[in-house]
Amino acid sequence: MDYEGQKLSENLFYYIIVLFGSIGWIYGYFLEDFTYVFYSWSVGVAISLVLCVPDWPIYNKHPVKWLDSVPGRDGTKERETKKNK
Repeated sequence: MDYEGQKLSENLFYYIIVLFGSIGWIYGYFLEDFTYVFYSWSVGVAISLVLCVPDWPIYNKHPVKWLDSVPGRDGTKERETKKNK
């Protein structure tokens, strides 16, 4: 998951929780029963967990390009030197 994907995942999680919590609160308010608020919020948490926790391909659209490794003193890469010792 890249940085933009993390931002998207966090925003998606936040909006789903707020949406389901608000709908549940309004529905529970009119029916005068708090359990509907909890059930609605729980459904929102379950949906957001399925959408936000796995590393879906939509979260990898801006990959980070890492720098090349630094060569050692003798011109070989640092890892190759450590492997040979």
